[in-house]
Amino acid sequence: MIHNHEVPSSILGPATKKAVRIFILIAFFLCFFFVGTEKSRIFAPMKQIISTIFFCVFVITASAQDVVRMVEPAYVDDGAVYRQSVYVPQKWDKRRVVLYLERPLGATTVLVNGKEAGGDTLVNLPQQLDVTKHIMAGQRNTIEVRVAGHDAHGVMGSIELRSQPRRLYISKLTTKPRPFMKLVTLGLEIQGQSPDFSFFGVQTMIQREGVDTAKIYVNEWGITANRMSFETPVFDDDCLWDEFHPILFRVGVTVGVDYQERIFGMREAGVVDGRLFINRHPVYLRGCMMDNYFPMGGRMPMDVQTWTHIFQRLSDLGLNHVRFRGYCPPEAAFAAADKVGMYLQPEAQSATHLDAIADTYGHHPSLVLITFGNECFVYNNGTKTPVQLHQPVIAGPDLPLYKQGVERLLLGGGSAHYLLGGMCDVQGDYSGVLHERWDEQDQSFVRQFNQFCRSIVPLVQLPKIEFAPGDTLRTPVYVYNAMYGNLHGVRTSFYLSNDSNQVMAGGQVAAGNVPLDSIKQVGQIVLPFDSVGYHGPAWLTVTVGSPAIRNRWRIFIH
Repeated sequence: MIHNHEVPSSILGPATKKAVRIFILIAFFLCFFFVGTEKSRIFAPMKQIISTIFFCVFVITASAQDVVRMVEPAYVDDGAVYRQSVYVPQKWDKRRVVLYLERPLGATTVLVNGKEAGGDTLVNLPQQLDVTKHIMAGQRNTIEVRVAGHDAHGVMGSIELRSQPRRLYISKLTTKPRPFMKLVTLGLEIQGQSPDFSFFGVQTMIQREGVDTAKIYVNEWGITANRMSFETPVFDDDCLWDEFHPILFRVGVTVGVDYQERIFGMREAGVVDGRLFINRHPVYLRGCMMDNYFPMGGRMPMDVQTWTHIFQRLSDLGLNHVRFRGYCPPEAAFAAADKVGMYLQPEAQSATHLDAIADTYGHHPSLVLITFGNECFVYNNGTKTPVQLHQPVIAGPDLPLYKQGVERLLLGGGSAHYLLGGMCDVQGDYSGVLHERWDEQDQSFVRQFNQFCRSIVPLVQLPKIEFAPGDTLRTPVYVYNAMYGNLHGVRTSFYLSNDSNQVMAGGQVAAGNVPLDSIKQVGQIVLPFDSVGYHGPAWLTVTVGSPAIRNRWRIFIH
C-alpha cells in the first residue's frame, strides 16, 4: 500500500515532540488493542499516519545521534597509529558498535582498550569493523588504529564509532532503479539477536531531493526472510537522472528501530551496438583525466562541498565526465557528481577492488564507468558490461590547442568521446590548466572554453584564416548535437565583428531540425569582403538557437 504525505522537513520541532509521544502511545494502544475486531478498520488509517510520524520523530532522530566521531588524528606515534580515548554513551550497552574508517590507505589493525579487535586489508575504500564485544558503555574507551606502510596520514576522512540495535539491524541496503517502469528495487539484508523477525515490519519513505514541497511516498512490508527485495514506485514525472537533469531521490528504510538511507537517481546505463547509452540515448563523453594531485588543499578532498566546486567548474567548462587515473575517489566525490550531473570513471586496482567499488558506490547514478587494467565497464544495477570507448586524448595545455583538437575530432566524424589531457592531471611541471584556476572569478575563460566543449557545438571548415579585401568567404556550417534529443526548428546564424564587438555583417545560415547523435551540415556562409568595407582582425561567430550557444574563429582581412 502506498501512502502519499506532504511532510515539510521541519514538521516536528522539539516543543511538539512530548505531545506527539503521548498521542502516539494512546493511538497505538487503540490501534493494536482492536486488532482482529470490527473496529480495527476504523483505526487502520490512523495506524499508517502514526507509523509515519513515529518514523520521522523517533527513528530518524535516534539514528542521527548514534555516532561518536573521532578527530584525525588524536595521537600518532611511529607510522600511522591513531589512538584516542572516547566516551561511549551508556545507552549503547545493548547496541551493536561498529568502527568506521572512511578511507584507510593501508591494511589496518584495530585495538580497543588494549585488546586486538580485528582489522581489514581493504584499501582506499571504507572499512567497517564490529567491535561490540570490546566496547564498555558508559565510560571512556581507547581506540587504536594501526595502518601498515603509511605515515601520519594513513586514514583519510571520518573515523567514527557507529551503533545499531542488536535485536534487529540493517546489514545491507541496495537500490536498483528501473526508470522506464518508474520503480526502484530495494535490496535488504537484516541481522540481529531477535528469535522472530516476523514480529517486526519494514517501512520505506522516498522523497525527491532539493524540493521543499516534494511528497513523501510511504510503503510497508512484513519481514519474511533475512534477505528480501521490494519494488516501490517513484511517481514523479520527469524523474530521469543524467548530465542535463541531475534529479535525485532519497530513500529511508526502517526495520524495527534501525534506520538507513540512500541517495539514488533514476538512471539506466548500458551498451547498444558497442556504444554507451544512458536512459536509452547515446552519450558522448567530454572528459578530463584527474590524477591524485590536489594542490588547492594539499591532498584529496573528503567533503562534498569541495568536490561540488570541482565538478561544477568542470561542468561550466562544458565537460560531463571525469576519469580518475589510478584510483577511486571517496564517497563525497560521488555525492557531488550526483548533484552536478557528472559521469565518473574510477579505476580499480584488482578484480576484488572492482567489485568493492561497485558494491560501495553502486547506488550513485554518477558511477557510470569503471576501469580495470586495459578494460572498461559500464556499471548498471550490479551489472558490469564491457565497452570500448575509443576515447582519444587531446593535449593542451592552452585553450587554442584544445579548441583546435576538439573541432578537428568532431569534424572528422570519428569518435565523439574525448579526454582533455593537462586539465587537472599531473604534467611534467605539475601545471594542469585548472590547478590554479579553480577559484578564478573571471568568466571569460569559461565562456571561451564551452564554445567548443559542450553538447551543442556550431562548427565551420575555414579554407584559411587570412583573406584579401576582395576575397569571398565560403565555408560550410555544421551543428554537432549530443543533447538528449533532436533539435527542432532551430535557427543557425552568423555574424562578423571587430575587436570592439561592432557587427559588420551577418545573416541566417539555416533553419530546421538537427537530429541527435550527429554532426550535420546545415548550410553555408558566403560573404564577399568587399561588401564589408573593413580591413584588420575580425571574429566570425556562428550561433545555434540562441546567442548563448555560439562558437567563433579569428580571421584577418588585409
